[in-house]
Amino acid sequence: MASQTTVYAGAIAGQAWATDKAMISTGTTSVTAQVILAGKPNESTDTIYSNPIVIPANSVQYIYVGVGNQLTITGGSGTATEMGTAS
Repeated sequence: MASQTTVYAGAIAGQAWATDKAMISTGTTSVTAQVILAGKPNESTDTIYSNPIVIPANSVQYIYVGVGNQLTITGGSGTATEMGTAS
């Protein structure tokens, strides 16, 4: 499957992801990202990262999300772009 180009702006909650990775770009403030395992939408402790990832202001960071897992980003200054393949 070809690379995806879906882009989400601002804060997102429990967005089911269609690719392996996310490129998170921030604006003037930092954002926090966390990934909840697929099938566990009501259990915030079932995450793939032990602590939320803080992405500093005015930066770009790639994180692993995994197809079907749910990405949550808090903080409204940024975008999350689906990257990579749907393996």
